Amino acid sequence: MTELKDRLKEARKAAGKTQKQVAEAVGITQPSYSELENGRSYGTRYITQIALYLSVNPLWLATGNGVMRNASVEEVRRKNLDPLLNEFGIEGLAQKLPKLESQLQAIFTENRAINSRVARAIEDGLQLPLGSLDHDKAAEKAGALSNVSPGPRIQGRVPLISWVQAGEFCESIDIFEPGDAEDWIPCPAKHSDRTYALRVNGDSMTSPYPGQKSYPEGTIIFVDPDKALINGCRVIAKLNGEVTFKTYAEDMGHIYLRPINPTYSPMDVTGKDISFCGVIIGSYSPE
Repeated sequence: MTELKDRLKEARKAAGKTQKQVAEAVGITQPSYSELENGRSYGTRYITQIALYLSVNPLWLATGNGVMRNASVEEVRRKNLDPLLNEFGIEGLAQKLPKLESQLQAIFTENRAINSRVARAIEDGLQLPLGSLDHDKAAEKAGALSNVSPGPRIQGRVPLISWVQAGEFCESIDIFEPGDAEDWIPCPAKHSDRTYALRVNGDSMTSPYPGQKSYPEGTIIFVDPDKALINGCRVIAKLNGEVTFKTYAEDMGHIYLRPINPTYSPMDVTGKDISFCGVIIGSYSPE
């Protein structure tokens, strides 16, 4: 089995990053990171942050078990389409899926991403089981033959967008494509294809009390529009044209948006024209 120093070098070079970039991204000094790659330091509490930044499996980076990088949903879809492409060719698939002809041309000739709507339309048109294009059969088979439990799945990257874009997205079902976002970052939590990330502004969701969940300004939050609202969940909502991050609460027949910071007042939004743009499924705070 390889050593941590070797896995760090392999992951960093595969990501095309320098030691300085990795160190700055996770909040440690370059000499400290250099000691990890040189084998003079044998561990770090920043191993998960490093793995997320380099888009590799945290379990693999920490222990050497499993694979360096799980296939993204996009890679799995392409792999599952390959046999169909070999069998029918682009023209043959276009004949079977006439409503998707332009999308198929873009996917196979321009390397356009296969978003969730197109994947479901292909499955429907070819009478494939729902979700079959997203099913990584090879990974499942490998898992069945292994006694090693996998680490958190890095399901590909999600777009880090502005609050203005979040408000626009709240009114639309479109999925972000490369070039639409400030950056694309890995999300370790299970999420839908419409998940996006936001950088927290202000201190209304910052707790002054130790031990309480808090989202200080600058925290990256992951938002899944397809996750159901439940009492007490954190949400992104659009009210009167403004997008806000609050706690969703139901109490005595009323609906409230509550801040964590007690210096801010809760908002009673019962009966108001409000749109919920997604539920927070995770967060990341740089050290």
